[in-house]
Amino acid sequence: MWAQLVHEQVRRLRVGKGYAEAQLVFNDGSFLHFRHDPYTRWLQAWTPEDEGGFARDVVPEVVRFRLNRRHLEIWFRDESRLEVRLGAFGTRSQAKPDP
Repeated sequence: MWAQLVHEQVRRLRVGKGYAEAQLVFNDGSFLHFRHDPYTRWLQAWTPEDEGGFARDVVPEVVRFRLNRRHLEIWFRDESRLEVRLGAFGTRSQAKPDP
């Protein structure tokens, strides 16, 4: 399941002011960059020096996502879901499949 695979590869989550942008950073240095505000919603992969990277493999598997001040939620094509809850002093991640 993609949610579990992504959860195992995550190194950290960086969230911008206003909670409109976030970067989910993976162990190989690649990351997913999320943008979600009232006018825009997009996702892109970034990999160091165009070496491929885990983030590029994840993008086609993402069906939708939601980012707000409480959490980042990602739904995948295999019907699994990853929820990363945003805490006051950091983040806590939990991979959960949809029922």
